[in-house]
Amino acid sequence: MQKFDKKSPQPVVEHEEYLEDDNVFLYSRNGIFYARVYKGEGTRKYIHRSLKTRNLPEARQRAKRFFYEIEFRKAEALPLQQVTFGKVIDEYVSLRQQQYDRSLLDKVNRSTLQQTSIHMLRQIKRVVKFWIQYCGKKAVDKIDNAVLQEYVQWRKDYYHRMPKEDVPKNARVNPADKTLEWEITLAKTLLKFADERGYRGKIPLPTWRFVSGTRIVRPAFSDAEMATIYRSLRMWNRSIPAIQMERRWNREMLRDYIHILAKSGMRVGEANNLHVNDVVEFKDEMGRKNYQFHVRGKTGSRVVVPRATAVPYIEVVLQRNKLMRHHQVDAKKKRKENNKEDWFFRMIDGNKIITLIDQFQAFLKELGILQNRYGEAYTLYSLRHFYAVRMLTRNVPVFDIARNMGTSVQNIEMYYGRSATAITKATMLGGKEAARRAL
Repeated sequence: MQKFDKKSPQPVVEHEEYLEDDNVFLYSRNGIFYARVYKGEGTRKYIHRSLKTRNLPEARQRAKRFFYEIEFRKAEALPLQQVTFGKVIDEYVSLRQQQYDRSLLDKVNRSTLQQTSIHMLRQIKRVVKFWIQYCGKKAVDKIDNAVLQEYVQWRKDYYHRMPKEDVPKNARVNPADKTLEWEITLAKTLLKFADERGYRGKIPLPTWRFVSGTRIVRPAFSDAEMATIYRSLRMWNRSIPAIQMERRWNREMLRDYIHILAKSGMRVGEANNLHVNDVVEFKDEMGRKNYQFHVRGKTGSRVVVPRATAVPYIEVVLQRNKLMRHHQVDAKKKRKENNKEDWFFRMIDGNKIITLIDQFQAFLKELGILQNRYGEAYTLYSLRHFYAVRMLTRNVPVFDIARNMGTSVQNIEMYYGRSATAITKATMLGGKEAARRAL
């Protein structure tokens, strides 16, 4: 084939030939070689690829490799054109964003629907940035155990490779093992997402997992400490005059928050995301009135049944919300993002609570129990740990505890068994009869 250069009347000769029994068409344009392969499956469509060379022998070799690559992808049920990990990440983040957007519009009980909280969405968007930089341009079907394993060292070196002035102020330069474990888990979730869409064909999913070498176990309050907390909460609330409505509201809410978390084992995020219609009244086999919490957490949706002693505090929250639902505060005090959903734990203006940790820490500081005897700091999650330990010491089956808390039996034994074992063994060693007489 002859073409004429616009700058010169001399004809430009372009190369064309068929290779591999006419299955590959090799051609050049402006001196650069390209290859064309038939897609098959009864279509008349072709896949074109630039071979990025001007050398004919090299172009022939690359064209043949291109053909056999396409044949391999057909045999393995892979997309004929590679899908990058970055594209998979974009699709996954878009899906989670849509889930979150739908949740804002849906006003019915959403405990059984697939949800994405704003906190989870932010966490996903934060972490995928690392994966895009690490292997975003890599074909998703090429990501295997070795790629996941090598990510760990790459991630540990990430901020150390940066000039100090470019490191974000709040960045943790040396990621914790738990952080790396979560990031690897997210990558495997992304790969499973790609597999479900046929982007990996018959190629098995990676099985390698990063196991945290050090596990941080938050301390659990002792029975004596919780008794002090419960007793002090009453006096702490009464110290605020009724005329200071907002301060009184916040303290009463913290009181109920502490009681309900300590008697249900819910996660902090699950409690913060509860809606009024997620709280359902029922009667147990003993005829006692109780409530079910339909929560949405990091392990999905589930039903949490609190101890019956939590009922008075649940009803106080429901009644307080009902009386104050139409209460409005000064517009200047409203948050910029005014969420008008009917939250179970809510601020006086109806907005969702972000965190109560500051109030909780201030309260513990007054009591002088910010830490346990080993110097481990108490947090709101210590209420969840208190619940688990309490249930274990009362001989509640560990499977039932794990299901109610939305975790595994292994985690119950790993994180909470340490605290419960000493108490349980001490009781056994002291003798059950002696324990009964002591009571």
